[in-house]
Amino acid sequence: MQRRNYYARARARAILETLAIFVAVAAGVLAWPLVSRAAPANGSAAPDFALKSTDGQNLRLSEYRGDIVVLTFWASWCGPCRETLAQLNQLPAGDAGPVVLGVNVEGDAGRAASVVASLGLDYPTLVDTRQAVGRLYDVERLPLTLLLDRDGVVQATWSAKEQPGESLARRIEELNP
Repeated sequence: MQRRNYYARARARAILETLAIFVAVAAGVLAWPLVSRAAPANGSAAPDFALKSTDGQNLRLSEYRGDIVVLTFWASWCGPCRETLAQLNQLPAGDAGPVVLGVNVEGDAGRAASVVASLGLDYPTLVDTRQAVGRLYDVERLPLTLLLDRDGVVQATWSAKEQPGESLARRIEELNP
């Protein structure tokens, strides 16, 4: 009789320990995306990535170290995105202005190229075909625009209907020596 009780208790303990391990692993798996997917905060380094542009070139964000970079995430169906894209197209080019990179998060190069052509954009538009960069930057609301300094550190962000406008121009001036 004692043997049966011993085995019953051992079995119950093994089941409880297994459940505890399962709960701990499940909590870690469920919490990982919450911990690992945080948008780059002001003062943090912008994660590097490489994407193909609508004209077929492979571009890497780190290639622009030493330049002020404006990075904007957008989609063709987003009205505020088109306003932001057009606004960024007005920024001065060359030494006085930043490098502007658009990142289309829809993954459709044809649709992105169509928007680029219709708006007459002068800056490269990259296509995030697998939405990996969008996940890396935790893009939840469009457009998302980031201002990066010459070291690739995020200095300011604007999202959703918040247009960068004059505040972006002022921040760029502050970053220029």
